[in-house]
Amino acid sequence: MFRIVAGAVRLRAAQAVALLILTALPATVAAAAPWYAAAAEARASQLALASAPEGDRIITIHQAADMSAGDPQAVLSGFGRAVAGVLTMPGATPILGLALRTTVDIPGGGRDQVAVVARDGFCGQVRLTGRCPERAGEGSLSAETARRLGVGPGGRVVVRANPEAPPVPITVTGVHQPTDPSAGYWADPLFRSESGLDPIFTVPATASAGLGTPTLAYAAEVPLPVLRGDGGYDLGAAVAAAGVFPVTDPTGPLRAILAGERDRLVRGVLLAAVPALLLSWFAIGLAGRFTADDRRTDAGLLRLRGLTGRRLRLLLAGQHLPPLLGGGLLGALAGPIVALSLVGEIGNFTPAVPLVGVSAAATAGVVLVAMLTLLTADLMMARAPVVVLLRRVVPARRGWIAGIVDVLLVTVAVAAVYQARSASPDAGVGALAPAAAAVAVAVVLARLFARAADRGGGAALRSGRLGWGLTLVRMSRRPAADRLFALTAAAVALLAVALGATAASREARRDRAEAELGAARVLTVRATTWTALTHAVEEADPAGRYAAAAVLDRAGNPPLLAVDASRAAAVAAWRPEYGPKPVRQPAPAPELLVGGRQLTISLTNGRAIPAALDLVAQNRATGAAVRVPFGRVPPGEHTVTAALQGCDDGCRLVRWELPALPGPDGSPDRGTVTLHELRGDEAGTTLISRAEFADPARWRTSTGSVGLELRGGSGSLSLTASAGEGGGSARDVLYAADTALPLAVTLAGPAPATWRFEDARLEPAGTAAIPVRVTATPRVLPVLGTAGVLADLSALTRLAGDTPPGGVTQVWLAPDAPESVVDGLRASLTLLADDAVAARASRLPARGVAAAGPFALFAAIVAVLVAAAVNAVAATVDRAPRRAMLAALRTQGLPAATAAATRRTGVAAIVISGAGGGLLAATLAREAAGPPDSLFADGWRLLAVPEVLGAFPLLTAGLAALLLLTPTLLMATTGRIR
Repeated sequence: MFRIVAGAVRLRAAQAVALLILTALPATVAAAAPWYAAAAEARASQLALASAPEGDRIITIHQAADMSAGDPQAVLSGFGRAVAGVLTMPGATPILGLALRTTVDIPGGGRDQVAVVARDGFCGQVRLTGRCPERAGEGSLSAETARRLGVGPGGRVVVRANPEAPPVPITVTGVHQPTDPSAGYWADPLFRSESGLDPIFTVPATASAGLGTPTLAYAAEVPLPVLRGDGGYDLGAAVAAAGVFPVTDPTGPLRAILAGERDRLVRGVLLAAVPALLLSWFAIGLAGRFTADDRRTDAGLLRLRGLTGRRLRLLLAGQHLPPLLGGGLLGALAGPIVALSLVGEIGNFTPAVPLVGVSAAATAGVVLVAMLTLLTADLMMARAPVVVLLRRVVPARRGWIAGIVDVLLVTVAVAAVYQARSASPDAGVGALAPAAAAVAVAVVLARLFARAADRGGGAALRSGRLGWGLTLVRMSRRPAADRLFALTAAAVALLAVALGATAASREARRDRAEAELGAARVLTVRATTWTALTHAVEEADPAGRYAAAAVLDRAGNPPLLAVDASRAAAVAAWRPEYGPKPVRQPAPAPELLVGGRQLTISLTNGRAIPAALDLVAQNRATGAAVRVPFGRVPPGEHTVTAALQGCDDGCRLVRWELPALPGPDGSPDRGTVTLHELRGDEAGTTLISRAEFADPARWRTSTGSVGLELRGGSGSLSLTASAGEGGGSARDVLYAADTALPLAVTLAGPAPATWRFEDARLEPAGTAAIPVRVTATPRVLPVLGTAGVLADLSALTRLAGDTPPGGVTQVWLAPDAPESVVDGLRASLTLLADDAVAARASRLPARGVAAAGPFALFAAIVAVLVAAAVNAVAATVDRAPRRAMLAALRTQGLPAATAAATRRTGVAAIVISGAGGGLLAATLAREAAGPPDSLFADGWRLLAVPEVLGAFPLLTAGLAALLLLTPTLLMATTGRIR
């Protein structure tokens, strides 16, 4: 039996090679699917982890210490063991520390708040000038804290548990700077300072020096396998089990992203692989039908010799088994290689499931189904009478099974289209709508193709067009010609649908990434003030071509996006949907600048008692507030001089303050104070002239208040407290009017309920209310979406003055921004996160088959290759009968030119018409399924959905199909008819 089977395979080597190729292609898809899903998930997880802020990956626990044990190090170690006993995270490395809130003596008098902390691994996270603290009472200061306290290595600082507590000296052993300020080590707020003095780092033993009760801290970065839940690990349950401790777990959103990524990838891979595998099995069955003549004769002869039952089945199956096993083996070997090549670089890839077993099972499934398909067809064929088996002409009648299959395909397509147009397009078979509709249309077109070929051939022959007539008649009467057309059309349609979905998803993800970021690349930074942010950007990019400062405050009502309008036009990724581009508002007057070492003010105090006067300025580089008190000025005209410190980089005048002092009767004196001239340093440089003081347009009072009445003229500015509402404030304020009010803003969505009539005010985090006027109302804004306000950051910065505002500080970069700009920003700002459109787009949750990315295109290309292979089999099988037919017709007088044309347009006509039918099927299927409401798994649709199947995907699919099917055309036209 084995020799008979081996001889049959050897005799029909071409058929065996064709079957091997037809098996290897879908086996490669099946073997690659689990590898691709796992590798793509690993890569997506690594990208998501890299893009997430360090603090979002770190679980922290803070707890007040019980110092009854006495030894702080023992208390800290016991705390770590207690946490590890209830919170287990495989692979996590905890960091322990403690912190004490103290006050520190400031040189020259005064005190400030500072934290005294100790933490594992501190010395490995900083660059030290000096040495690391080793004993109790030793500490290291940050460079900024050392500068502000005026000490260095070898010096001392004095801290206290509270202002009334005894002093505790700390010897400064070193001055440090973080090696990477954005590292997760610095994410715990106990060990950093958002404003004020940075913590003093010491050793745990210092906590026993009478500085109060320390707060113990546990921090651990959660490893990626734990976040993904590999091996069934549930981080949420682990955190809940550690409820005896106050656990702060910010990883929930990140874990949800990772879990959703796995589901979307598996679903997308299945949506891409299943249609390709179904077409491949159909193609294998069709190829078996084309090559069945020899096996039909074998079965007839064996039946004549009385061979039936199990031995007949073994002989028939034995001819298929070697190429099927060989193709499966090739696919199993090639699948992982293809999958990893499609994913690209993924770093350390440790799959959570045994992929070799899953891949082998998938490949075995492909081989098994292919074997069952071929064997079932052969057994049904072998049941025919012997006389039918030995006939060279097969019956032309279609079987009833083909009709049932056609009806089933159309029914599934109708159900899928209905589901796709319902409220849950991704439920059930709705996700298969484009592919199912394309295959159903291809089947219907195949039916029409057979009828058109039959009738067209007869009409052509009757009209004397022998070439076309013979070609069409041959196509209509050739067994399974309509099936071959349907296979080709369905494969090309799948390729067109995959190309269209991939192109549309890529465009939609890029558009969404730009909309969510605002620019091609966005750096999230830590800046002490908005002024420091804008100054750092100006220093790094003086020309204003590559970088723009931005602030995002989502907690406001409405949410606020502020961008430097002078740079946004060159940097921001602006779309027409956002309305007009930001334009810097013209200032009513230039900024008033002060500088030097001292200031001299000429004024007249018209009150009956001394008047107090303060000048408040802002450093133009750091944004630090600089207050210059001129003291109490007696009644009458005076010239007063005060020292100016902190304006070496230049300062902008923010406001004048007149504290209300009590009069003889105890009530504040609200008389007039007149300002004449402000001069600078010893040279007497005029900073604010009499004319500038006299110009009322240069000054304004507090918004929403009538606290001061201004009167300019005669080279001076007179300030009189109003007797009306607001005149009773303890401090009258006069602002420099260097920014136009109300502030022009762009509003998306409904206005807040607090905006009534003309009372529209913006309240950025940390600043006073700012009156605004809405100049544009687009439907959507960058970053904010459908609700929020867009404003000019420069104007907001001037209006905020010396108030330290909040919000997320960012730097937007143009697509061609050089790294030198980023390096310049790093020198002035702390870089917290770096995100770009391409990286963000790759993390967005694509929907349907587009989630599979390049794997979907690979599966569609395999489907076209399978169709090309079956067409090649059909062309090879048809070559000899076609030659015999044309040779007979030549003998009967058929012209040589007509015979040559007929030879070239046999199977080639099916290939070309099938490719065209596939493009038509894809177009009709897309129209039937309708445009998707969103191309994202989360339903995001703030911008218009790109065209899913435009001219470019159709043209690309057509050209790719012809390129892949060209070998079939060449094979179909080889051979010469004499």
